[in-house]
Amino acid sequence: MSLPLKEWMEDNAYLFRYAGEMGCMRDNADDILLVGDAAAFLAPLFHQIFPKACIQASADDSVIEEVREEYPCLAHSSQVSEDNHFDIIAAPFVPSFLESRDFVSFLFSVHSALRIGGNLYLSFIESDKPYQPASDMPLWWDESRTAAIKKYRSEDVLQAMSLVGFDIKAIEKDTVDGSCDVVSLHAVSR
Repeated sequence: MSLPLKEWMEDNAYLFRYAGEMGCMRDNADDILLVGDAAAFLAPLFHQIFPKACIQASADDSVIEEVREEYPCLAHSSQVSEDNHFDIIAAPFVPSFLESRDFVSFLFSVHSALRIGGNLYLSFIESDKPYQPASDMPLWWDESRTAAIKKYRSEDVLQAMSLVGFDIKAIEKDTVDGSCDVVSLHAVSR
């Protein structure tokens, strides 16, 4: 069984290239946390880059089950814990499903969970308008379903990340099907 999200990710792999570039950002990683359904599908890729790493994912049970068909060692993590200190946290598209207040709280949790010098891979749907509320939009991978999607201005995300304690190392924007812009970034915890 292949979930629609996985198929969409395979068709749009260019949106997730920053996950593959983590190997250029660090020589090794012992502990990796993948946050969200899209991130969980990146477990086999992270295993190829960092074969000795312990990889955990916080995602829907059906996604974890599907990922384990290809990568049986995937550990299921119920939430980001500040007791853990990860080398890498990947959270593609997570901000797009969080309101601004929740996103800032998420950034603080992620910062606390990363070791100093730890890497964060994040992506979000970009807005050209400030303070745009979430709106119901069709999901990219299954247009028959909708979800409340929040769009962010890049400058607002970068400012929030800097205030929380991240240094931005790389940022890039891609257009998806001519309908929206996706911003991907690498940050390092200071």
